[in-house]
Amino acid sequence: MCQVLPSRVVAVLDGDEVEVELPDGQHVSANTILSPGLASGDYVLVDRGMVIERLSAEEAASIIDIYREMAELLAADAL
Repeated sequence: MCQVLPSRVVAVLDGDEVEVELPDGQHVSANTILSPGLASGDYVLVDRGMVIERLSAEEAASIIDIYREMAELLAADAL
């Protein structure tokens, strides 16, 4: 299963690239050709190295909370 998790833009790089911070703290670069005009602090969805959508901070937090709740339910069900 592929999960597309919200990430925060931490730096705008040369060309069509940004550096994003994933929810687990990892930093990766992503192409912005589909979502130009991003700035540090923006929240985005990244899939296969491409920014596919810009999100509000509230949307990003809600999505992360949903995945966290799902993980907790799966862990409880495994007991």
